[in-house]
Amino acid sequence: MTLLAAFFRMVRYPNLIYIALTQFLLQYCVVAPVLQNSGAAPSLSFAHFLMLCFSTVLVAAGGYIINDYFDINIDLVNKPDKMVVEKIINRRWAMAWHTLLNMAGVSLGFLVAFQIGQFYLGFVQVFCTLLLWFYSTSFKRQVLIGNVAISLLTALSVVVVGFYEKQIYESFEAIMSLAGRRLIQIIGVYALFAFVLSMIREIVKDMEDMIGDSKDGCRTIPIVWGLRKAKNFTMLLMVLLQVLLVAIMVVVITKTWYIAAAYILLMVLLPFTLFVQKPLMTAYQPAHFHKISTWIKIVMLTGILSMIFFKLLL
Repeated sequence: MTLLAAFFRMVRYPNLIYIALTQFLLQYCVVAPVLQNSGAAPSLSFAHFLMLCFSTVLVAAGGYIINDYFDINIDLVNKPDKMVVEKIINRRWAMAWHTLLNMAGVSLGFLVAFQIGQFYLGFVQVFCTLLLWFYSTSFKRQVLIGNVAISLLTALSVVVVGFYEKQIYESFEAIMSLAGRRLIQIIGVYALFAFVLSMIREIVKDMEDMIGDSKDGCRTIPIVWGLRKAKNFTMLLMVLLQVLLVAIMVVVITKTWYIAAAYILLMVLLPFTLFVQKPLMTAYQPAHFHKISTWIKIVMLTGILSMIFFKLLL
């Protein structure tokens, strides 16, 4: 494996593409159409939005690196063939890249915030870098806290796009306007979807990594609660997600967006039920949980792509 290929694996480039795609679709399929329908325009120019998106991606990349840095002992057990840090890229270089990417990401975030006159928004990226650091060093080894932290960051990658819109930060009157309320409702639904689905995936990943995690002293949900209780808790989250999806379908149908409702049913709800929820009931080997985790990422992608319907229907 070349160093460049190893670097891209270390920063989890498919996940970074997910983040960038989510933010682009949210900005240009949801935010822009909602504002244009009310006679307004997005607060961020294309250049500023690109900088914000790049800032988020850089911070996430730094987070993946620091996670691998502190997970060497776990990865030696769970996935020795996929290790990059220490095996291909020296730990010092990994830490150097982590620092460089974080500094670049935070700097870009502050630059965008400064240029739109809302300097304090730059601290969102600072919060993300700190949370990723503490997740890698301690939170992920504690019951539930690590899962919540990552799920919160996943939701935040959605919400941060809204933070930079005047209808959100300018005034209470702007928030209560028709455009402001619609933005909050739509962004909030996608953020909730991302949070719950990320929670489910994180717990499934903990089930997959139980052997290595236990040897490193981690106290993840399946280790502390046991596999059966962990599955039951995950099933509860899955039911909550299904209720959310059904509620969205009902709202969409009342707007006569029948194609969008059919998409949610066929491309999000059914795959989730058939390939995530149902297999989890009988899964017990790491390979089973890995396959379920992969399907969760597919469902997350189809859920993200549903934003296209707002561009077509709004």
